[in-house]
Amino acid sequence: MNLFVLISYMTINMFGVTPPAPLYPIPTPQQLVWQQQEMGMFCHFGINTFHNEEWTDGTKSPESFNPTDFNPQQWAEVAKKAGMHYLILTAKHHDGFVLYPTKHTDYCVRLSPWQNGQGDVVKGVSEACKKAGIYFGFYLSPWDRHESRYNDNAAYDIYFKNLLRELLTNYGPIFEVWFDGAGTKGHVYDWDGYYQLIRELQPNALIAICGPDIRWVGNEDGLAPETLWNVQERDGKKVWWPAECDVPIRKGQWFYHTDGEKKLLSLNQLLKIYYHSVGRGAVLLLNVSPDRSGHLPQSDVNRLLEWHSVLEETFETNLAKQAGWSASNIRGNAREFSPEMCSDENDGKYWATDDTFSTGYITLKFTSPIVFDRVVIKEQIALGQRVEEHTIWIKDKTDWKKVSSGTTIGYKRIHYIPEQKTDEIKIEINKALACPTLDFVGIYCSSPRDLKVSK
Repeated sequence: MNLFVLISYMTINMFGVTPPAPLYPIPTPQQLVWQQQEMGMFCHFGINTFHNEEWTDGTKSPESFNPTDFNPQQWAEVAKKAGMHYLILTAKHHDGFVLYPTKHTDYCVRLSPWQNGQGDVVKGVSEACKKAGIYFGFYLSPWDRHESRYNDNAAYDIYFKNLLRELLTNYGPIFEVWFDGAGTKGHVYDWDGYYQLIRELQPNALIAICGPDIRWVGNEDGLAPETLWNVQERDGKKVWWPAECDVPIRKGQWFYHTDGEKKLLSLNQLLKIYYHSVGRGAVLLLNVSPDRSGHLPQSDVNRLLEWHSVLEETFETNLAKQAGWSASNIRGNAREFSPEMCSDENDGKYWATDDTFSTGYITLKFTSPIVFDRVVIKEQIALGQRVEEHTIWIKDKTDWKKVSSGTTIGYKRIHYIPEQKTDEIKIEINKALACPTLDFVGIYCSSPRDLKVSK
């Protein structure tokens, strides 16, 4: 039983009403914290940065790695200003070049002219994240196009674990370890050994993509599917395995290219990515590539901050806080499970129905008509993911009018819809695997700069 569930039982039982039983599998406390971050920044930086290539072949000289003004604090501060709560750095990409002075290969920053071979990119970024107040994680490519030991499975596993041990012991708390699957087909890795080492040295770190804690969404476009279940089949059993959506801010370019600015995603493209990733219950990992100086390019920074300011404007005022709340059913008629519990996010409070109901609805009644075009709904996923189908209705004079519908909700579902005007809104759960548990309902009117949907 996770900590949230235990506290829920201890607290609610004081009032004589038993909370809903968890619908297993459920997230670990670490997965729940990760999900609540919603967005992170990916930083692809390495020897490729200096060659206008995405995948170099492991033969580029270490002397070509030479940032002129390495500034990881800028990366971390921009990430935080853009609403991203963690940063993942490529400590080693497929080329095999290592961004810290490892003891286990010469193909690393020790042999570069940067800082006279005394530099450590990983240390700089991890310390910058700590100072900025965001989580730090690293990407370590299992594939290695430079390392001669790669052709010897056992010898390479020892090498790879040595790199992991250094990264897990020398750079403070690690939030996420990112294992890329590219190029690994046909190679035999000691995955269980890698996972065991991470659990031993950094028990709170999440293992992503080629790992048991976080799965890849299945594309590099930053888009989650319309129906997104966190419970998945892995190694022959059902587990909680949520999805992360990765995408570069410059289309098709993970590393910096000198001519890449023309591929910078537009504001509308970024907004669509947000609504189709975070807005469908996934976490968004947006890649922003540092340039050859060691800075995030100003054009990319400007676009990021513009995007974030639009989202802040859209979701600044929750109109639902002005409403009177009611529901089709309240678990045990207890205030602790009433729909008003949905007015704040991630506070451990939620609306729930009695166990005999797998459908139900919340109604929000306003004293005068409101204008809105965004609806945010969140399940209490600490108790499992339940909702299979849901609908949003507005009162149109005396009749109910459907304005949007969807399948899964999960951690968060955002409906961006044509502008509506009404004094009554109904959020209906049409089908669920067990009694519904909603953590949050938000009603918003979007920024003039946000996406608009025609009626």
